[in-house]
Amino acid sequence: MPVLRLRADDEAALIEALPMLRGADEAGAPCWLTAGPVCDLDPIGPLALTAPVTDPETGEVTEPAVVDERWHANLRGPRIGADPVEWEAIVAAAEPYTLSEVNNPRRRFML
Repeated sequence: MPVLRLRADDEAALIEALPMLRGADEAGAPCWLTAGPVCDLDPIGPLALTAPVTDPETGEVTEPAVVDERWHANLRGPRIGADPVEWEAIVAAAEPYTLSEVNNPRRRFML
């Protein structure tokens, strides 16, 4: 299955673009649907580009992590038997946030 890697200025932008991937948890709070009939979603949020450097003796952080504060998510689909029209609607809605090329993906779906 292809993976779309998404990046937006904030989570609200993807919530607005992809309402079909939203639901409610057991308490009724809004949440992402991470596994659905059409695709899987891995909501990541801000992404660490480099790890912090720490002093091995003291554990003190000597150089902070470099973090891309924009909001990231990975989208994998379509699932076998998924409605192709629904998948195409998701792809079209995600298009403004889809990265065309990622040379070093930080997270991958496990098979």
